[in-house]
Amino acid sequence: MPFLNAFRPPAPLPEEEYHLETSPDEYDLNSCYPVPEEAALRTDGVKLVPIIPSLHGRALYTLFSRHPQGYKYLPFDLPPTLAGFLTYLEARRREPGTLLFTVFDLGLQFEDGDEREERSERVAGIVGILKSMPENRMTEIGHLHIPAPFQRTHVLTHSIALLLNWLLNPPPSAHASLANSTLPSTPGLGLRRVQWFADARNGPSIAAAQRLGFTIETTTMRWDRVLPPAKNGEALPESVKGEWRAEEEKRGGGRHSAVLGLGWDDWLEGGAREKVRALVEDRPVLRRKAKEVEGLLP
Repeated sequence: MPFLNAFRPPAPLPEEEYHLETSPDEYDLNSCYPVPEEAALRTDGVKLVPIIPSLHGRALYTLFSRHPQGYKYLPFDLPPTLAGFLTYLEARRREPGTLLFTVFDLGLQFEDGDEREERSERVAGIVGILKSMPENRMTEIGHLHIPAPFQRTHVLTHSIALLLNWLLNPPPSAHASLANSTLPSTPGLGLRRVQWFADARNGPSIAAAQRLGFTIETTTMRWDRVLPPAKNGEALPESVKGEWRAEEEKRGGGRHSAVLGLGWDDWLEGGAREKVRALVEDRPVLRRKAKEVEGLLP
């Protein structure tokens, strides 16, 4: 008896300058989780703002174009055009489980007297969440891209700390105050699990996750994903031959991933929340004169 299977894979998005002219109040973030209030997305060192292409698209693309080496371990490359980058952002926006943030470095100092928190020179990259499953009360931190001018500063630590507080702090119905902390004393989503995937070869990413309280659950999730052919992925097995091999080579190599996790019990009872709070308090904001930092946006 034949079986009916009418599935058809969705067509890829055509490359366009999606939402480059859409005003912020008309841009739908399409997130499955409530978006945090502005006060919950700021420390004295960074500010996180949900990505809005009309405000941040050009600046992010220009910054990443200047520092392409930051894509070494990401499972995709920077598109060659602004339209391609905006198409990438639109594809992520259409995933309700994904929400991306523009990071602004509040430690930069300017001689022109303009200390706006969201001026373009402060744009320091992207952080975000993906693969969110509200029914399972979990999400994954990812799409992390902090280019070279902002590495080895407070930027990543403060940014991830803000995300973790939003994701794992108790909800308003049972919020425990975070007194005497530089982190905002605000309720969160009260999720049960936050995970972190990294290329198994990416030692710095794995170390960063551990420093932020994540525990390694597996060092090598084999063949976790397909990488584009241009990426330096794992070679195909020798047993994959002939037409099959040709088909797989067109798809690209593979990636083994390290998987790390942080549970709500770790956060609320196991000391992870206090560890992250201490990291933020012990990682002083790096105050720098913008004119002395190479690679910033003009």
